[in-house]
Order: sequence, then structure tokens, then C-alpha cells
Amino acid sequence: MYAFSLLIGIGAGLGLVWISWQNVEDQTHAQLDAGLWALLASLLGARLVWVGLNWQYYRLHLPEIPQVHLGGLAWPGALAGGLLGVAVFARVMHQPAGALADGLLPLGTSMALFAWLGCWVDGCAYGQVSQAWWSLPSRDEWGTLAPRVPLQLAGALLSLLTLWLVEQNRVHLSIPGQAAAVWLGAMAAQMLLAAFLRADPAPTWQGIRLDAWSAAIFMVLALLSFVFSLIHKPVLMKES
Repeated sequence: MYAFSLLIGIGAGLGLVWISWQNVEDQTHAQLDAGLWALLASLLGARLVWVGLNWQYYRLHLPEIPQVHLGGLAWPGALAGGLLGVAVFARVMHQPAGALADGLLPLGTSMALFAWLGCWVDGCAYGQVSQAWWSLPSRDEWGTLAPRVPLQLAGALLSLLTLWLVEQNRVHLSIPGQAAAVWLGAMAAQMLLAAFLRADPAPTWQGIRLDAWSAAIFMVLALLSFVFSLIHKPVLMKES
């Protein structure tokens, strides 16, 4: 999992640089601080969820729990942790959570992009075996190379496309938090689709992968956040 860890580190660094580059000088400091909080909370959330899902193993190997470099991160925990980290930072520092979330979209996109690429290298979140002309060679967790649905590459490209589409429509997403809500909903929809194309083993509930249920929950959360922003639009306009 060292290649995955390296790529995640690159994604975090690139995302922070991206944030610094896109923001005006008086907003950069707050955005970078919020990004660091989000990264730390994402790491903790991803690890805690993974350990919880695999508690039967970790209860017998407690010293391995903090050894993140050995592998074992769950994307629902990372996303939930990142959102919570931004919310806590906004609360503590008396910053607008919606505006902070909007400014952190490049960081979230960079992390998603390099996470997908890391999975392609290390054999996680791989697609189903396919003999179609558009299939690409990909390894599973045992190192077996086979032509598969190019899920990791598609996920990486769709992550970039999602951010591009959100940025192209920023003028229509003028209320703080709306851009983040749309981004979250689109990314969750991608993960929901990916869950039905993945071939790696995963816990299920009612015959459906838990990551699919998680993606559906994030979609609902994104929709509620967007509706909330619309309901409070007159209040926000009045205050401005």
C-alpha cells in the first residue's frame, strides 16, 4: 500500500496548492487551515470506519489500528470526516461553513483523483472482469492482472469532470454552500454507480454493498443541503 499512500500524499499537497492558487490573498489562510482540518478529519474518519468494518481482525491486532501506512481506509469515512472537519473548523473559527466548503472543492477533487489512481496501482476498488474492447488491465488485491471495466480510470476522470462542471456553473450557484452541495451530490452519484461495477469484496446489507448505501446517504445529504440553501436564500440576500 506504499504506492497508494504516496499518491494520496501527492493528492493532498496538490490540493492545498490548488486552493492557495485559486483564492484571493485575504481568503487563502482560512481556506488552507480549513483544508488541513479536513484532511486530518478525513484520515481519522477513513481509518475509523475501516477498523469498525473489520473489527474482528483488529480486535486481535490492536497495535495495527494507528498504522495507516499498512493500508485500510474507507472512502465514506473519509468524506464524512472531511465534512465534519470543515464544520468544526467553521464553528471554532467563526467562519461561514458554506463558503469554506465551496473553496475546498479542488482539494476534495484532488484527493478523489489520486485515490482512484492509487487504487489502480495497488489493486483496490477494481472493476469487474470484461472482454470488451474498452477494458483495461487492472490488478486485484492478490496481484492477478486481468482486463476489467476501467473503473479507477473512469473515477479519476469523472472527478475532474465534476469539478469542471461545477466551476463552469458557479454563476448559478451563488449562495454559499450550493457549489459544494452539487459537487457532493455528483461525487456520491458516481460512487453509487461504481459500487455496482466493483468486483472487490465488501460487506453488504440487504444484498447491497455498504458503500452503495453510503453513497445514497451522501446524495440525500447533498440534496437536503441544496434545498436548505434555497429556503434561506432571502435571508442571505437580506444580510448581504
